[in-house]
Amino acid sequence: MTSRLMALLRRVTLLLAAVSVLQTGASGADAVVSFPGATSFTVEKLRAALSEQLGEISSSGLTPARADDAAWFLGSFYRKQGFPSAEVTFEIRGSQLVLKVSEGNRTFVQSLRFAGNRAFDDSKLAEYMLGIAPDKVAESKLPFNETEVAAGAGRVAAFYQSEGYLDVAVDVSGTRVSASGKSADLVVRIIEGRKYLLGAITFAGHPVLERKELLDALALKPGAVFTPFVVDEMQRTLRGFYRSKGFFAATVEVRADRTRTNGGVPVTFLCEPGLRFRVGAVVPRGTDRLSSDFIEKRFASLTGEPYDPAKLEARYRELIKTGLFKSLHVKPVPEGPDSLNLDVEVVEAKAKELGFELGYGTYDGVSAGVTAGDRNFLRFGRPLSLSLQYSQRGFRGELLYVDPWLFDSQWMLRAKIYSAVRDEIGYSKTTEGVRLELARHFTPHWEAGGYTVFETTKISSLAIAPSLAGPTDYTLAAVGLTQTLDYRDDVMNPTRGWVFTTSADLDALDGRIAFARASARYSWYRKFGKSLLGLGARAGWIIPVGGEIVPIDLRFVNGGGTTVRSFAERKLGPKDAGGNPLGGNFYTVFNAEWDYPIKGALGGAVFADAGNLIGGSRVSLEDMRYAIGVGLRYQLPIGPVRIDYGYNPSSKAGEASGAFHLSFGFAF
Repeated sequence: MTSRLMALLRRVTLLLAAVSVLQTGASGADAVVSFPGATSFTVEKLRAALSEQLGEISSSGLTPARADDAAWFLGSFYRKQGFPSAEVTFEIRGSQLVLKVSEGNRTFVQSLRFAGNRAFDDSKLAEYMLGIAPDKVAESKLPFNETEVAAGAGRVAAFYQSEGYLDVAVDVSGTRVSASGKSADLVVRIIEGRKYLLGAITFAGHPVLERKELLDALALKPGAVFTPFVVDEMQRTLRGFYRSKGFFAATVEVRADRTRTNGGVPVTFLCEPGLRFRVGAVVPRGTDRLSSDFIEKRFASLTGEPYDPAKLEARYRELIKTGLFKSLHVKPVPEGPDSLNLDVEVVEAKAKELGFELGYGTYDGVSAGVTAGDRNFLRFGRPLSLSLQYSQRGFRGELLYVDPWLFDSQWMLRAKIYSAVRDEIGYSKTTEGVRLELARHFTPHWEAGGYTVFETTKISSLAIAPSLAGPTDYTLAAVGLTQTLDYRDDVMNPTRGWVFTTSADLDALDGRIAFARASARYSWYRKFGKSLLGLGARAGWIIPVGGEIVPIDLRFVNGGGTTVRSFAERKLGPKDAGGNPLGGNFYTVFNAEWDYPIKGALGGAVFADAGNLIGGSRVSLEDMRYAIGVGLRYQLPIGPVRIDYGYNPSSKAGEASGAFHLSFGFAF
């Protein structure tokens, strides 16, 4: 009876307010709002809480319905702020909206207690209930909100269910508000019920594949819990596994009997793979500047093979990385009872490009460059580029051709012709040469290949004794092998993973075998929260043959922004009487760096480096030099700009106590 009377009074209020508006002609544009009775919040705060409703009134006019909405939302705002008994009514006075507020007492959560929980402790459940540890509730001044308490109980129940407690019951009816109305004690009673585990897994219908193969695909862990979500995920996994084996139209249904729980809930998958589909024709659409058979050749290795979404995805990513397409979509289309055509629709990107770069490095000074390229050279989808780079150290020009699919195979060819004039510390050099590289990804993470180099070099402006510098006018011919094992999540900005690279070559000077060279690098990265830890190790060894002296420009150097950062570029290691670096035949570098965010794209770093550089043919860890330092990082999409200062904790006579470095990219 009381509820009916209240509803009737509410309708009468709305009707009288409507009549008042019609009589006064009030409009939303002239409407003014006031909040009599509101003492806990400023007018600005209350208007902000009603910004959407007041905006509607301003744009569409003040009506009883909109006034009623504003009153309801204001009451909801108060209840969220811990006023459980707050009431808001409205009155329209001409062009003014009056929202009368009866706040009542503001209630804060005083305590949180759980009862009946055995599987999980109070701290774990409090994360889901309030997001606050039980012993921190009182001091947090959390407003009491019945809606949020109910939502927290729902989160606790969902957590239990995700852990296999499907029959859990969570009750918050024991919550009590104090007599003063200023505090509330939350009591959460839990009836956990039993924990459901996965039982026997069976495959019915026409599984076709071996039971062990299907179980391996599910990758079940011992003691796995039974939940509807887990079973649905298993169903999707099996369906995807069948598709990866060529069963494009496979269906998988699941049945589980929760009434039979001895040893776990038994689950049966009804598998109907159907026919095994093979890839038929490749149908390209949208090619214009590319040759007509480019797309077909990229997918040629898949045709006639069982349909495999993973292999198809790998081809898709390979093509996207070329930059030849604005968009590329591959759609498998059934053709006949057991064949799939690949409908490949593309929108080609601009193939020709012109780029400029401008920079500064501690050693090279100011640098500038221009690159002109064509990603679709002769319409074959192979890139050709010409780059010209100038720095205060010299000039370099390079013509580079890349064929990612040499003779339409999985081998990649990189061929470049280059010329450089450069001033180093103690000498200048002029070099012209050609380099050919052949490489292949044997697995998604492992690339290996070989290379050959032929170049001529002339050393001039030599400030180092010729007996120490070695040959100054020579022709180099080299053949070598490389490999890269790369598990980083991103090549330019890694946040986790590792990379291991090695190379080895045999070098001839003026037709004589002169030396062999080998190098290795290992780098490891891992994120901890928003900070990044990087560790690195590098080493290289040149082995002269028959007493040959390795030319000074081919020797290893150490010191600088990417090695031991307490030394300026090339300043670590043997020097002549004039202080000119002589390089060495063996080196090591070890790095550790902790990068952390400061604000936005700006970050900081602390690091420690160690390394050495040995002349002659010795392999040794003697004369290790060290650096400890700090730096700033400004993160760009293509890598960080770095400013580092490395302190030399054991500087020798004539050495600087440290060095500044400005550089780009990761140090190791």
